[in-house]
Amino acid sequence: MDELGCSNHDEEAWAAIITKVVKGEEDDETVWAFRFAIEQRVWRVVLAGQQNDPGSARVRSSFGHLFRDPHAAEDFIAEFTDQVDRSRRHGRFQEDSLRSLSRNAALSQIAAKSLIRKRAISSVRKFARGGITGLPDEAGGPVSYDASDHGGWGGQIPSPTGSSSAISDSGSELLRRLQDGEAILELSIKTERLASLEETAALQTWVLLNPKQSAYEPIRLMINEKVVGGIDALLEAHSVGREEITAALAACVSEIEAHPSMELKRLNGIDRRRARLEGRRLFDPLSAQAIRALLSLPSLNAGEKRNSKYRAGISGLFHQFDGLLRELDLRDEPTEDAS
Repeated sequence: MDELGCSNHDEEAWAAIITKVVKGEEDDETVWAFRFAIEQRVWRVVLAGQQNDPGSARVRSSFGHLFRDPHAAEDFIAEFTDQVDRSRRHGRFQEDSLRSLSRNAALSQIAAKSLIRKRAISSVRKFARGGITGLPDEAGGPVSYDASDHGGWGGQIPSPTGSSSAISDSGSELLRRLQDGEAILELSIKTERLASLEETAALQTWVLLNPKQSAYEPIRLMINEKVVGGIDALLEAHSVGREEITAALAACVSEIEAHPSMELKRLNGIDRRRARLEGRRLFDPLSAQAIRALLSLPSLNAGEKRNSKYRAGISGLFHQFDGLLRELDLRDEPTEDAS
């Protein structure tokens, strides 16, 4: 791909920018100029055409299997620029060696084409993983990334037909509403007196349960009767649990930023971990210790058993999201301890 040449003025301006970045002495003008340079670099890697003429933009063939149109690519470019700027704020580019490089060489190091491609694949995976972060209605089912050694749109995996458990377009819309904190989740219970599995499910998802569902009143009565501290204590436990999971999600992003040249296999592993954490934030935010304290159980092991049984039977409890929950498989936590 052709890079636009830089004039002496551009080189001088960049030298002033990178010097301040390396010294950690950025002012607002420097920050804006640094971000603009990164955005311009990534734009030229991903898109062809004139940056100041949006109508002329087209996705380059090497990224055509990832972005369906220039607008999707521009969203990624903005996301990538934000990630690089966060690295700048954390002092990632305070290296004297950057000052000796030309503008193009420095930008090619900070935003290498291989890094841009990996981040693009990760970004698309994040938004296409079975609707975990919300899919546009026309996006179809989850995406296969086995098209080539570089990943990409290998083809859409169709949702199972004839099954009420499949996540349809309307299911994706429900998930988006759930992620926004809207209380629309419906828990299936067999009788008004909840079994232990149903009790755990109710505690784990209380803040998202639909208050209009018939099961809501028996659940509320159970909480008032069995939870130490009642609903207020349960809400506090949810707040703590979600903060811990949010911190674990931030750690995933930091790990990617700290290792910009990591292998795709590792990047995919972090992406899977992030998807599962997003699922836990909605359906499983309470740790075994929190369950033990809320129910005054005799041991931590008792709380762990409660959560283990809940994770094993979760897909049958929330029929709106059976397909998603089966895919996430919250039971499998070999190395993760965000709770």
